[in-house]
Amino acid sequence: MKNIGRFNLFVKLAVTAFVCFCIFTIVGLHFQYNELREEGNALNQQIENVKDDIEKIQSDLDAPFDDKYIIRIAREKLNYCLPEEIIFYSDR
Repeated sequence: MKNIGRFNLFVKLAVTAFVCFCIFTIVGLHFQYNELREEGNALNQQIENVKDDIEKIQSDLDAPFDDKYIIRIAREKLNYCLPEEIIFYSDR
């Protein structure tokens, strides 16, 4: 009779330990899932930004190579200006 009581106590402790282990594992996996979901959303946003950049670059490549294009590139990339232009700088 004493062996059965010890066995029942051991089984109860083992089941309790297993349930606690399962609960902690599930909670940990839930936190990990939320972190990975946020990371996935951030990566999707980066993908959208890169797609927008690709579309802008593609439209630049598709633009005709004329005087307007040369002037725009000189202003954007080289910070040049036309001789008759006056540029104002602001500290704001």
